[in-house]
Amino acid sequence: MKRENSNFKKTGQIHESYFEHMLEGMRFKGNPMFTEYELLFNEFFALKQHVDELDRDKQSLQTQLAEMNRSLDLASRIDPMTGLANRRDIVEKIERELNRSKRHKRTFSLMLLDMDNFKLVNDTHGYNSGDDVLVEVARVLRSCTRNEDICARWGGEDFLFLLTETAIEGALILARKVLESISMTEFKVNHPGIRVTACIGLCEYQKGQSVYDCIAAADQALRQAKRDGKGCFSVADS
Repeated sequence: MKRENSNFKKTGQIHESYFEHMLEGMRFKGNPMFTEYELLFNEFFALKQHVDELDRDKQSLQTQLAEMNRSLDLASRIDPMTGLANRRDIVEKIERELNRSKRHKRTFSLMLLDMDNFKLVNDTHGYNSGDDVLVEVARVLRSCTRNEDICARWGGEDFLFLLTETAIEGALILARKVLESISMTEFKVNHPGIRVTACIGLCEYQKGQSVYDCIAAADQALRQAKRDGKGCFSVADS
């Protein structure tokens, strides 16, 4: 159908000026077929205009479809509660960062954060208040990270950070900043406000690791931080 439309438009472009010249000329005025020819030309011209309108509509619909697809793709990568990246999005970005690190011989680090005793917040203040706290925690986490870093809601009250081109020393600086910011924030979801703490597990990418090896190492470090107490961090064994 696309080729037929193209051929139709091409034919119209070649012959339209010729047809108009014939209608404007005087030598066919007395021809009994001239009136019928004029009607056919007018029908042809109306049809051509209709095809042009359909082509414009098609282009507009294609643009709208592309925009909708981009919006849907973005929505599928965002956690609806916190507005942070979701699990799918950060895994894909870690995969890209891992490949980039292999090519350019650079490193990166991951931080996995879990809120301390968050079930107690839900049990004491209700799940709505618990959700409000998570939204505010997400705001605090965004304020602590660089534009080039990614902070995602990993699930529940867990958050995963991808720190691009960052060795473990830089990740430790951020971990301390994040834990301090959370502990100093009073989350005013009701009166009085709620104070919470968190633990963090850190891992620097090691040669030969997969994406899930990195995440598993950060998770093991987080488990150790939890064993050490509230508001703690731990680094995965290299």
